[in-house]
Amino acid sequence: MSGAAVTGAAVSGGVASNVGTGRRTDAVRELAPERLRAAADAVGRLRDERGIHFAPVRHHSPACAVAVRAAIEELRPAAVLIEGPEEFTRLIPDLLHEETRPPIAVLSLGGSGSSAGSGAGSGARARAAEDEPAGAGFYPLASFSPEWVALRAGHAVGAELAFVDRSFGERSAAEQALAGSAVPDQEGVPDQEGAGDGGIENGAGSGTARPDPFARTLMSERYLAHSEAIAALARRLGCRDHDEVWDQLFEARPSAELTDWRTMFDDVFAWSALARLDYEEDVLAGDGSLDREARMAARIAETVDRLAADRPTAGTAGGGAGPVLVVTGAFHTLALVEALSGAPEGAPVRDRQPEGGFGPPTQGEAWLVRYDHERLDGLRGYGAGMPSPGYYERLHAAHLRELGLAPESATAGPVGARALATEILVDVARGAAGRGHGVSLPQVGAAAESAVRLAELRERSFACRTDLLDAVRSCYVQDDGGVGGPGEPERPLGLAIAEVFGGRSLGDVPPGSASPPLVRDVRDRVRAVRLVIDDSVPRTTRLYARRTASHRAKRQVLALLDFVGAGFGQLVSGPDHVAGRGLGLITEEWQYCWTPLVEARLVELVHLGATLDAVAVARLYEAEARLAGTGTGATAGAGTGAGAATVDALARLVAQTLVIGMGAHLPRIVSLLRTTLDTDRDLGSVVSGARRLLGLWHARVELGAEEHARELLDLVSQALATAAYLVSDLGRTRAEDEDAAIGTLIDLRSLLRDAAAAGDGDEGGTGGESRTAVVRELARLRDDRSTAPAVAGALLALGFTDGEVPDDVLVTRVRGALTAGADPGTAVRFLGGVMRAAPDLILHTPEMFDAVDDALRALQGDAFLAVLPDLRRAFTWLRPTETHRLAKRVAERTGARVDQVDVRVALSEEDLATGLALDQELAAVLERDGLAHWVGGPGADTTRGEA
Repeated sequence: MSGAAVTGAAVSGGVASNVGTGRRTDAVRELAPERLRAAADAVGRLRDERGIHFAPVRHHSPACAVAVRAAIEELRPAAVLIEGPEEFTRLIPDLLHEETRPPIAVLSLGGSGSSAGSGAGSGARARAAEDEPAGAGFYPLASFSPEWVALRAGHAVGAELAFVDRSFGERSAAEQALAGSAVPDQEGVPDQEGAGDGGIENGAGSGTARPDPFARTLMSERYLAHSEAIAALARRLGCRDHDEVWDQLFEARPSAELTDWRTMFDDVFAWSALARLDYEEDVLAGDGSLDREARMAARIAETVDRLAADRPTAGTAGGGAGPVLVVTGAFHTLALVEALSGAPEGAPVRDRQPEGGFGPPTQGEAWLVRYDHERLDGLRGYGAGMPSPGYYERLHAAHLRELGLAPESATAGPVGARALATEILVDVARGAAGRGHGVSLPQVGAAAESAVRLAELRERSFACRTDLLDAVRSCYVQDDGGVGGPGEPERPLGLAIAEVFGGRSLGDVPPGSASPPLVRDVRDRVRAVRLVIDDSVPRTTRLYARRTASHRAKRQVLALLDFVGAGFGQLVSGPDHVAGRGLGLITEEWQYCWTPLVEARLVELVHLGATLDAVAVARLYEAEARLAGTGTGATAGAGTGAGAATVDALARLVAQTLVIGMGAHLPRIVSLLRTTLDTDRDLGSVVSGARRLLGLWHARVELGAEEHARELLDLVSQALATAAYLVSDLGRTRAEDEDAAIGTLIDLRSLLRDAAAAGDGDEGGTGGESRTAVVRELARLRDDRSTAPAVAGALLALGFTDGEVPDDVLVTRVRGALTAGADPGTAVRFLGGVMRAAPDLILHTPEMFDAVDDALRALQGDAFLAVLPDLRRAFTWLRPTETHRLAKRVAERTGARVDQVDVRVALSEEDLATGLALDQELAAVLERDGLAHWVGGPGADTTRGEA
């Protein structure tokens, strides 16, 4: 049975292929559900009486694209109406521009659409306002998308072109969220994301891809993917999922058959109408399908009536206006036919049409952006259309070449789908070999033979996508793998398959198109510093910003885009002046990639400014407002945190301002920072902020901040003065906060050293008086007997290493803190502070070793066990080599054999199992002999004095 015939006979008792035409047979017609028979008759009446021709399509289907082109060239319609938010109509000139190259997408932002003049009623507008949608919706167009072909072919015959779907901005947050969500798998329904292919097309071993929550498609096909009727057909045909069913019935048709557009669209209508019958009205109402179909049906009727009134010609269908071709997702066609024909089943759609009509088309905002194959691929999480866009782009081009319809620029390549199969297998082999996975010529020949035989077995006219993938799996996969899976970084064959089947194309839009000025400005800025954005391949750039001016410019653009939250690049390694990490490194590496999501995020930022600099300034103001407690907006990329201003948060903002080259805006931030230095009571924040500022001073040339050098040092001096005032607070640190307090002390000591070395060559360095005050307060706190034990121990150790505490004082203080009469917990906290601040003292100071050894020996058993966890943590500050040396000294002191200290016992899982069994057996023997109390097991008698 042919694929077209299977459409009519295999599902729900058999629905006629070629429904709605005189070619169907009475036998097959009788098997169709009554509703579909009535709809088939309505299709014919609408065509004959009103001139409405339906082109039900699957989004991004090459077969549908060829059929749409053939229909337009034959019908030469007066109008071509396309499913898509009606505000997209104003973008048609840009979509038709000769420099527009797919894949591209029209981008809508949640809440951007206007309901004014829509006629939808105040209730609908109120619901849209209440739900306040988030994110963005993409309407992607590839070269093989039927909608793209409809626009180009319709324009070529002089047809009126319009989008007729409900505005994205009018849809509720729930409806918009569904545009980017995956429907949970239903029992018995094949999973659309990678089912059957084992993820081989993406070079991954898992079968599912995580949908990108930001990339919401306006062409969702989730109902087709989870239709019980299509699932039944998949089982009947032996197909793995609805994608393979589609290939079997439609994409596998020869090129010449695709130009028989009436047969093609009748079959697609039958296929989709059966899926539509699986879903109840309340489900379709909940996701907005009925509201959308009400809008589309109304716009179709308005167009037909207007054309009939404008251009009446007696004796032709539809009053002489000329045909109107309606190109929509096939799932909506049944509803549109029933609504326009007056069928009772069309009432739920008609009832949603306001009495006075919807009024003028919505004029919401929409933008034309570049798109790429990666986000067009259903196996990577895209919610509509065909998987493997790279394959279907090649298939569409092969059809056009066979039909003689290919443009001059695309005449090179295989002619027809049969020749395409060989080219694809060769390209996969070449890509795998280039990555180190050799595929021999005999393997390629075997794969070609396998693909052809599989296609014949499956009754296909040529080897389709799944046939080729099955052939690759059986002939190219070797013992050493190559396909890859989770945790396997090397997957040369899988990467080659992803490249050929998934595609790597990135579209382009013409200069001056409906892209917002911000997107154009960013593109110009990125290209000016020689970053590649001609495709969506991730790249790495290594910069020497300390030495090369051009690298500084490149880093500044990357940092700017990171700060505003564009998602274009990220710092992988090297000095991070905002976080204060890696400041001693010379080179830095950035990874970057221009994707449609970058443009989408930039579009979301257009309300902040028309240029990248303007958006960055707005972000800086937002950050300042949040830190000053006068704003509530989120600050993307600033990393400053929320709540009241702190010295460290403001120092981060100073660093961010210099890194992105916005030094002219420092005075405001510095003024707020100076005020905060007088109010911040957190010594850790003050010290951390001062160290960050001092790091910026050291990097002043690299950051182009020489003019701010003096101001940075003045801020460090003020921070030291504040630190001197706050040092005394450390003495009252609680036990649970002592670790953080000691970390602050260590950072403060490092800050004092670095500040002494900084300055303009003056002998005193930076903040001489403030540093002296800090040192004085630290000494005072060290000598205060009420200081928290761990803080006191850390201060003593730091003072000794800095030469401020003599040897005898160190030993006396340690012995005093660890004396036999001291509280064990307090003593161990003191020792922990010493070990945290200067762990090597116990190795290099014999007197201290003796003091610690004597104190630990004096502890009673229960007391020792009580403080043992803290003791263990205290000694973890030693490096492994230091631990080894200390262990040897302890062994020598206790008389143990030194060579036994580092004994390592290697036990296998079997050894442990054997030991456990012996332990259980011994316990049973002891219990049997009345000695269970020896091991504390069941039956143990804990009464003292009794055996």
